[in-house]
Amino acid sequence: MSIVYVGLDLGSSNFQQVALNHHGVSRVNRDFSTSEANLVKAFSDLKGEIHVHLEAGELAPWAAAVIAPLVTRVICSHPQSNAWIAKDADKCDRIDAYKLAELLRLNRFKEVHYAPDQPRRNFKQLVQHYDELTAQQARLKTKLKARLRMQGVIVTGERLFSATGRKEVLARVESRDLRTAIKQLYEVLDQSVAAQEQARLLMLRAAQAFREIKLMRTVPGVGPIGACRFSAYIHTPNRFGSKRKLWKYCRLSVSHRSSNGKPLRRPRLDRSGCGRLKDVSRKAFEVAVRSRQDNGFKRAYQRALETTHDATHARLTVQRKIVSTLRAMWLNQSPYCDELMR
Repeated sequence: MSIVYVGLDLGSSNFQQVALNHHGVSRVNRDFSTSEANLVKAFSDLKGEIHVHLEAGELAPWAAAVIAPLVTRVICSHPQSNAWIAKDADKCDRIDAYKLAELLRLNRFKEVHYAPDQPRRNFKQLVQHYDELTAQQARLKTKLKARLRMQGVIVTGERLFSATGRKEVLARVESRDLRTAIKQLYEVLDQSVAAQEQARLLMLRAAQAFREIKLMRTVPGVGPIGACRFSAYIHTPNRFGSKRKLWKYCRLSVSHRSSNGKPLRRPRLDRSGCGRLKDVSRKAFEVAVRSRQDNGFKRAYQRALETTHDATHARLTVQRKIVSTLRAMWLNQSPYCDELMR
């Protein structure tokens, strides 16, 4: 059976389909309006072993689920790694779809992992919703402080967000109209806080379906929110062949760039991967180190500090231990113990 390489350029209104044979000769080049029925129609009449390549995006998980029963393999790649498409001066749906098919034929792509089961994908969306509301709340607080500073009202800390603090800072704003505008920002913040709490409860209720989250909560420094976030963004511990690959995805690995054996820059943390997982490890580290109770991460930090004499290096070492421990627990389906840190 001959292999057919299909590039699918997805858009909200239409999608382009290009199919190549193993020699790179175009067999199909057509476009459809975007709908489930048209996706099924586009692949129903293709013959052979169908391999499909599309870029990761909002529509990618849905489209992949629709066409998966009709094809041999569906691959979602990272758009940032497809420089041939992203940085080309000539761009259109037809050209992009052709390049997706050609990259698939040449096996030159970086695949993005999507959870194969719908409950996992739904849970990740709930966690993302909570994280987005949390970030929105932080932005609103920053904006409120900035608006008050413009009126000469300089307040630090969280006091200005309390009921008493609000009255005090609003009384210091002379303009009635500006006072009203700042009150409106406070109202938006209150709505955001209420929505975040509802999102938290929704996320925690959905988390009861995933056994590893209960296990992760036994780790020093890891609470219910951190356990939910780690589970949602990792999907499965089996996707990483080693703990170093996990570190890279969590933005905890060090990248080196060199040419002709000479370094081009100082080593630094790799910026690719998921920043929210780095945030999970950082918050777990801070809670574990501040804890009054003795724990393995606290001891590891003190040992690393004595060895490196650098607080940042010691902290990153412990953050790597935290994510490695969570992965090991998930793989073994076992509760926390200090031996897992090794």
